[in-house]
Amino acid sequence: MRQPDPTAPADLTPDSPEADAEAEPGLDPELVALAAPPQAQRMTALTVMAAAVVAMMALLISLRGDMAYALAARTASELGDISHVAVTNLTSNSYVSLGGVPTIARAVRFRRGLGASYVVFPLAGQRTVFVQMPDDGGEGFVRSEYSGRLVTFGSLGRRYAELVQVMRRDAELPVTEESFVLLAGEQPGDYTWTWLVGLACLLFAGLDVFFIIRWFKPLKWSQVARTRV
Repeated sequence: MRQPDPTAPADLTPDSPEADAEAEPGLDPELVALAAPPQAQRMTALTVMAAAVVAMMALLISLRGDMAYALAARTASELGDISHVAVTNLTSNSYVSLGGVPTIARAVRFRRGLGASYVVFPLAGQRTVFVQMPDDGGEGFVRSEYSGRLVTFGSLGRRYAELVQVMRRDAELPVTEESFVLLAGEQPGDYTWTWLVGLACLLFAGLDVFFIIRWFKPLKWSQVARTRV
């Protein structure tokens, strides 16, 4: 086996005149004949792969709240009558059970994306906590106790930003991004799937970064396989 020359240049392309001069008789001619890929194609591939990494990481960040809630206690914290609960005792992204009288006259119905319809309404005796429930077209949401995921409107992102504006403008409700909304019926176990998606995002992003490094790492002539002589 012929040993590689450590003094050979490491950044020569296979079709350069210097490479032909440095090539030894034992170098595989097929490897020497390989042309470097066009720079435009290399940059396009790098851009697409980098964009895929950014998209997956953005999805992972958007799921961080849901993933944290999936790890919450499976037993709801009893808050009692919400009109007697101080705001400082409320914790966002927690599984709770609370009591209260719904204000039916100020209920707001809306559709979340292309999915099901929902109704959101305040509870009497306070101005901080609202309740969201699936809308069956009637008054099935009227009850004395509710349990589910307690979060702030602001933590729900853009999907609820327009709803907050509608509630303030049309229903004249004192709602802000710091106001709490109870997503009735949503338990921590309902969000287990977010961990599967999050782990898949990490896996694909890691593989993408690995291939980017491998693909665009300069190939040294000392690393090229040589044929036996």
